[in-house]
Amino acid sequence: MAGISNGDLADLLATRAESETGFRQKAFKRAARGAFLWPEEASDLLAGARSLEELHSVGPFIGEQLRGWIEHPPARSAARDSLRRDFLTLAEARKILARDPTWSERLRGDLQMHTSWSDGSGAVADMAEAADLRGYEYIAITDHSKGLKIAGGIDESELLEQGVEIAATNARLRTADSKLTVLRSIEMNLNRRGEGDMDVAELAKLDLVLGSFHSALRLKEDQTERYIAALRNRDVHVLGHPRGRVYNYRAGLSADWPRVFGGSSKVE
Repeated sequence: MAGISNGDLADLLATRAESETGFRQKAFKRAARGAFLWPEEASDLLAGARSLEELHSVGPFIGEQLRGWIEHPPARSAARDSLRRDFLTLAEARKILARDPTWSERLRGDLQMHTSWSDGSGAVADMAEAADLRGYEYIAITDHSKGLKIAGGIDESELLEQGVEIAATNARLRTADSKLTVLRSIEMNLNRRGEGDMDVAELAKLDLVLGSFHSALRLKEDQTERYIAALRNRDVHVLGHPRGRVYNYRAGLSADWPRVFGGSSKVE
């Protein structure tokens, strides 16, 4: 049963969705996305006589489809669609990390976290508590900036309010003798010229600024100059999710990546 991975199942689910309509199509698409966050290989669950319905977005109907594919893997000679190629599932990532147990011990923090200030679900204190339990030394609260209203982006005044909340959280952490520090940060929306949407004076008060493109992400032509423009933005410390890929939804942008990541284009 171990011959078919969650990534394979995600591809099968997504392909099946293309021939379905209505609620069934939604169910297959939802399960395809969910497969990337399944903590274990579905085939391992079945081999252990466990229910596939333990997995996110899997009910009786989808479970039966998965069982059939796991027990009788279909012949798949064609390569995966480019929208679904080269994505790593959580189960695969855990197997890779398990090969070197010391890796997780070297992990010191997380520099991209969204909270309920924008499109996240937890408060700053919730993120800090979870990070503290993991033994992190730092986390960056990087909620979306005001240009991304669809994701609840925050403006300068809200950023200031959030800063007060972060300061209070850090004070509580110090009182509890925690080694964790919560950094004031933001994921700033960039236009195609690499320009941000927040006041430069307010950005200067932050510990870290992520710059990310959130529009015009389906262009086919080379976007190298666009990325270089973002790197030349002196207010940006980190370029967020550069390709902008989304599983089975968006192929992402193309660029001369060695040039982009080589650092030669960064203005000193």
